[in-house]
Amino acid sequence: MDSIKKSILKFLDERKVNYKGKNKLAEILSNILKVNYEDVLSQINELEQNGDIFEFSKNKYATCKSLNIVKGKVSYSGHNYCFVLNSEGDIFVQKRNLLNSFDGDTVLVKILSGEYGGKKREGKVIKILNRSDDNIIGTFRLIKNYGYVVSDKKNFDKDIFIEAKDINGAKDGEKVVVNLTAVKSGNPVGKIVEVIGDINAVGNDIKCLLRQYKIIEKFPDDALRQAKSFKQEIDKNNYINTRKDLTDLMLFTIDGKDAKDLDDAISLNKNPDGTYELGVHIADVGEYVRKDSKLDESAFERGTSIYFLNQVIPMLPKELSNGICSLNPNVDRLALSVIMKIDKKGNVINSEVCESVIKSKYRLNYDEVLEVIEGNTNTSKRLSEIKNTILDMYELSCILEDKRKALGSLNFELPECKVIVDENNKPIRIEKRLATKSTKLIETFMVIANEVVAQKFDTLKIPFVYRVHEKPDSEKMQSFFNFLSSLGIKFDLEKKDISPKDLQSILLKVENLPSSKVVNMVMLRSLKKAKYFDKCLGHFGLALNFYCHFTSPIRRYPDLCIHRIIKEYLHHNNSYIKSPKMVDFVVKASMQSSNTEKNAEEVERAITDYKKCEYMSQFIGEKFEGIISGVTARGFFVELDNTCEGFVSISSLSDDFYNYDDNSLALVGANGKFYRIGEKVEVELIDCVLSERKINFNIVKKLNK
Repeated sequence: MDSIKKSILKFLDERKVNYKGKNKLAEILSNILKVNYEDVLSQINELEQNGDIFEFSKNKYATCKSLNIVKGKVSYSGHNYCFVLNSEGDIFVQKRNLLNSFDGDTVLVKILSGEYGGKKREGKVIKILNRSDDNIIGTFRLIKNYGYVVSDKKNFDKDIFIEAKDINGAKDGEKVVVNLTAVKSGNPVGKIVEVIGDINAVGNDIKCLLRQYKIIEKFPDDALRQAKSFKQEIDKNNYINTRKDLTDLMLFTIDGKDAKDLDDAISLNKNPDGTYELGVHIADVGEYVRKDSKLDESAFERGTSIYFLNQVIPMLPKELSNGICSLNPNVDRLALSVIMKIDKKGNVINSEVCESVIKSKYRLNYDEVLEVIEGNTNTSKRLSEIKNTILDMYELSCILEDKRKALGSLNFELPECKVIVDENNKPIRIEKRLATKSTKLIETFMVIANEVVAQKFDTLKIPFVYRVHEKPDSEKMQSFFNFLSSLGIKFDLEKKDISPKDLQSILLKVENLPSSKVVNMVMLRSLKKAKYFDKCLGHFGLALNFYCHFTSPIRRYPDLCIHRIIKEYLHHNNSYIKSPKMVDFVVKASMQSSNTEKNAEEVERAITDYKKCEYMSQFIGEKFEGIISGVTARGFFVELDNTCEGFVSISSLSDDFYNYDDNSLALVGANGKFYRIGEKVEVELIDCVLSERKINFNIVKKLNK
């Protein structure tokens, strides 16, 4: 399909305009390209919807680039103008030229002045491609027989008019979800589609955040019916001729104490010659969630499970995620198993991927496994049957981890945090959690399984969803090196092509210095974000040439997607696997998975930040020690030991006149004073703005010289 799109764009660029509308254009190109008319028309429509071509006059189309039209996102300034954000440079737009677009909308802008690609451009919105918020969360206000909604979104500056017939039973002051239906005289009109209720009721604050990110807890009825139709047990005798029977193998799961969706189990035998036979056994979700089924449509749309506080919004209904797919102990389950023979140096000598039937013998948690590794007598006695297996697993995980380190794998020592809440969802404490020997054991085994699977299917040249992490941009790396120089950290990196090994050497150099944490943070921010992609581009952070996500199909759609491909390969359906339909699906699944992953991360972060802000509100007026974690031209961020982060505004720094220096990531005063990332400071908590999830500090003093 991409080739058709390229041909359409080339055709329009060569002729400037087409002939008599989309239908005629599709007819001409289908004859030239010898492809189906409907396929060409579909791609023309997609190009138009995506903002690549534009109907500038009736039945006359041209490429947007040739018309000096660019695509971007509206960013409301709060004044009588806006900016449309574009990778080629932001475009100034006066309010009268916004065409009823709102903050966050994706639009097409006609450039009125300034060069294409230049930095000083003014334009006007000529088409709204996509509303950022068809559904808006806000507070309903009732006025006699009509009402309006005040959006929670700070930059949505207009109240939404609600007619009496569209109030949907909402009461004055309640939180609601409103669907935009029209814009009349520049003012939005909508109807209430969900009444969330009193913001102070338990859970409604979280529900508002979920709706802001378009997260719906309830599954479609048809998907639920399908999930409930599956039996919650299997008979392994039904699979004698089609699957490997591994039910007698000593395998078990290791997860967090609260986990219910157990999608991976492990087994290990240490051979007399010192080699290891490692088995990573993953729930065979693809056996239940078939392509194009209602369950599959729902899973594709969700893309991932979402975890926050003590809750989870699963990708699959509980009948699957906690039931027949979960590798619960002492019950037979269907799995995809990766069996690897690994030598004493951590090299995979050979491997096999197969469909299997397994039975987990133990449901272990990370704390128990850590106690065995560290020699806790009571735990070791209770788990005597598998104690030696666990110790052998730890031994192998250390070998594999040492090999990864030798390759240059980056290991950022940054703690995760979890906000602990009471029965009313009120935050009572914040816990920092560092990786342990047991969590690293599981991580290492999952990484090697993912690498083996990715390498196998890249070699086979089969369409696949890979987990890729591309090399960092040279500009960001240069900024990072400038920052290191400002800290007085010396390094010898003359080459332009930075390798993981180079960055790893920096992390090792600073690991015992006070600046270690901040160097870890800034380096991480300087790297690209990992994503899902249909081509194997390697994983920079792990220093691997091949990588995918295979090990969590209960909670991640890309894993489920490649499980299906693997199963088709095992059943020798090669013609289907390599069909254009499969290639197209892999591209779409990769894009959707990346987008839903990003959205899930944002909502999880929003909920965490909200609860952190709520937790800190009890300490207003108190003083805290922290470290400057980020600096901007508007001020700097300070992270406390409990991982809560707040902002010190530059306007509150009355002792000097400060400017931002991007080389040293510092605010530098006219008299030589400065506030630099990584410095320890004492701050006073002055405000917690819960609606914006913001914590505000005033500086008390610097703590390091």
